[in-house]
Amino acid sequence: MNAKIEDLSTVKKKISFEIPSERVDSEIEKVYAYIRKHAAIPGFRKGKAPLSFIERHYSDRMTEDVLKNLVNETYFKAIQEHKIVPVDSPEIESGELKKGSPLTYSAIVEVMPEVVAKDYAGLEVVREKFVMDESMVDSRIAQLQENMARVEPVEESRPVAKGDFVIFDFKGFVGGEPMEQGEAQGYQLEIGSGQFIPGFEDQLIGISPGEETNITVTFPENYGSNELAGKEALFEVKVNEIKVKVLPELNDDFAKDMGEFETLDELRQKIVETYERQESERINAEFRDRLLGALVERNQIDIPEAMIQRQLQYMLENAKNRLSQQRMTMEMVGFDDDTFKTQYRDAAIAQIRGDLLLDAIARQEGITADEQDIEAEIGKLAAAVGQPEDVVKKYYSSPQGKENLSARVREEKVISFLKEKGSVTEVAKEDLKK
Repeated sequence: MNAKIEDLSTVKKKISFEIPSERVDSEIEKVYAYIRKHAAIPGFRKGKAPLSFIERHYSDRMTEDVLKNLVNETYFKAIQEHKIVPVDSPEIESGELKKGSPLTYSAIVEVMPEVVAKDYAGLEVVREKFVMDESMVDSRIAQLQENMARVEPVEESRPVAKGDFVIFDFKGFVGGEPMEQGEAQGYQLEIGSGQFIPGFEDQLIGISPGEETNITVTFPENYGSNELAGKEALFEVKVNEIKVKVLPELNDDFAKDMGEFETLDELRQKIVETYERQESERINAEFRDRLLGALVERNQIDIPEAMIQRQLQYMLENAKNRLSQQRMTMEMVGFDDDTFKTQYRDAAIAQIRGDLLLDAIARQEGITADEQDIEAEIGKLAAAVGQPEDVVKKYYSSPQGKENLSARVREEKVISFLKEKGSVTEVAKEDLKK
């Protein structure tokens, strides 16, 4: 077997093969013998059909099996010998398979980029300065009050008003045809929340329980689904019930209902502590993104398309899962799979580049995660989730879990290294936006 390697780009290679005629003939004979032995042919006992009959009637199957066997044998041997790391299955282009002649074929494959990070010292990055927002406490208390609110049926007989929760059935049509996922029974909607298509909620106002009506709306021109963008839709609607929100009183009993508090003051103090922790996490995450952004700007490495598509699919599934927890779909927020992947393609590429560059810097600088680092990280995780360290350690006890934890620690050490080697300026939140 002769294999020739050609670089098509920094992330794509073409491997050209030539397999000697002797090896081709041997494999053809072996495959025909297997077919002859196992094929159920009317008029013949298994293994007794003439070889000429097998060759005449099973040539297509022979060609498929021989090509598969020879490609598997030679392709994987070549990538091992030449230390090629594919990121996806190869694209095979084969010449004619003919007895007595060598077989030529090529495999075009995307590979992991060989990343050497450069110019990563001296990154200039701004960081938001934490400032306590005193108005936040009242805002969070009000939010908790909203969360604890009860939704109760209205006592009086009246039509729908803004702020009501309406229980209704609907069925949507576009061009006279039913919409996909455009029907629901007993759906609850807060009037004024803006969850539905613009104009839909306003047309529910004034309708009384038991009444049926038709609502006509037009999907926005920039709606995420191309099939619906700019089109007029008709919804057949029946209002079943009206409910209103009833807020609890703000007192010590309200605090006790939150679980671990005796007084409203204790609840307020906990809100302050939680806010400080969450803001610190947000500030750190946004700073990390800016740091990686500055690093990526200096290292515009090529990314294989297969890696981009996998990252986009991962992001898409995460988005769908988050929406599902809110009883929503991608269509409700103006997306389908294709538009989501188009909009977030650059973000996916930046994420991959950042991960590869962090790994490269760790390798170049000899940054590793030792047992002491791992133990410290387990302690942090245990404190964050409120679990004993033994429970967290058991969670990461599998080989894959240990590798994930080690990678996480190593990555954070690289981030700390970049901060130390860079120039970090703290600015107020309003200045950061500018």
